[in-house]
Amino acid sequence: MGSSAAAGRCMVAASQIAPDDVICDAPAYCVCTFEEWRKRVCASCFSLASGRLTVRCPNCEHAFYCSEQCRTRHRIEGSVGSAPHGRVCAALRRFAPLRKYGKSTANVLRLLLEALACRADAADATDAADAADTADGLFDALVHHPPHWSQPKEAQEWARVSAAFRTLLSRCDWWHAPPPSDDELFALVSRLDSNIFGCFVRDDGAIFGHACYLQAATFNHSCEPNCVAMRGVARMRIVAQEAVAAGEPLTISYIDANRPVHARRKDLSDHYHFTCDCPRCTAEAANGAVRTKLTYGGGGALRRDAAGKDAPRRGGVASPLPKAPPPPAAATKPTRPWFEALA
Repeated sequence: MGSSAAAGRCMVAASQIAPDDVICDAPAYCVCTFEEWRKRVCASCFSLASGRLTVRCPNCEHAFYCSEQCRTRHRIEGSVGSAPHGRVCAALRRFAPLRKYGKSTANVLRLLLEALACRADAADATDAADAADTADGLFDALVHHPPHWSQPKEAQEWARVSAAFRTLLSRCDWWHAPPPSDDELFALVSRLDSNIFGCFVRDDGAIFGHACYLQAATFNHSCEPNCVAMRGVARMRIVAQEAVAAGEPLTISYIDANRPVHARRKDLSDHYHFTCDCPRCTAEAANGAVRTKLTYGGGGALRRDAAGKDAPRRGGVASPLPKAPPPPAAATKPTRPWFEALA
């Protein structure tokens, strides 16, 4: 991990890297299904059901499962990126008031609840002297953005959201810190929202949830990346798509890089709060150059090709799964909390 004045914290090659080398294999720090998918995706193993799941938590009725075995195991042990359900069940019983602020807001706050519960479990076994090297230390170092309210009513609504979330935390026996202020809570949410990846049901753009992979989140963006993110739900691998010399930055694409430069820059500005000045964007903006197409090569790796049709979707995630029929347009829209749109 290195840093520069222009790029901030970034990943660089410590030695020569060959194409298809696996550079990073990151476990999920936290995973959560969207509200609209929770009755079709198992909360433990994240398998997709053909219809509505019938096994559920009898207490909060928020978590649904593919089997009784998954339900029992999840309540006691949790799973990768998911705290034991017994730790968050009492809070989820009172989660309904947050849904009135919109699905996107509810989704990111549900993910935050999972992350905080996982943090609490890890903190019990962590030496404070080594905190900076732990997953929580990496989470605290994630880039986040302060709120910028254009109208007083926006700050007032966030205050109501924060108050409702603090009520949830008060129901958790593992939460021992003082209640987070509105700004502190926004910083936690922003760390997630600026660094999460989409979890895809199939390779057709339908996203069933979001996950945070801390090591993968340290890779910077380029519209002409030299690495690709290969996703699973429990883990994410970063794979080199070309030879990279020692000392060169390692980059992935956060967005669909096949769009025109103005669309890419707008998406990155709206979602990630920066203007992309990678060599490709600079050249296309200055010269009106024909944009490069990106396609997948063998094993799902992303390749550059003039006739390509595929590109990473939200979060720069390239899936090696076979193609499925294209989804309705609404299924491919990025999901964003309303407060990030205001920043």
